[in-house]
Amino acid sequence: MTIEEVRREIDRIDAGIIDLITARQAAAVRMAHEKYLAGAAVRDEERREALLEAAFEAAVEKQVDPVQVRRIFEILVEMSEERQREWTGEGNLP
Repeated sequence: MTIEEVRREIDRIDAGIIDLITARQAAAVRMAHEKYLAGAAVRDEERREALLEAAFEAAVEKQVDPVQVRRIFEILVEMSEERQREWTGEGNLP
């Protein structure tokens, strides 16, 4: 493969990542609705920690830097929580 071919492959992967983040954010809105109906708080510390630990362990298994993967998932969880707060009227986003 040439450098340009690999770059195009990376660009396709990056576009897929954005699509997955978009889907995750849409799921966060659905979660906000369910939490609202259940009277549950946006932040679920137990679930958050379990998700971050699972991401860390999956990264170890795939031989990807688990510390960096955990950081990425911390950002994803923060985005999800912010989207949920936005849906409930508690957030800062328009």
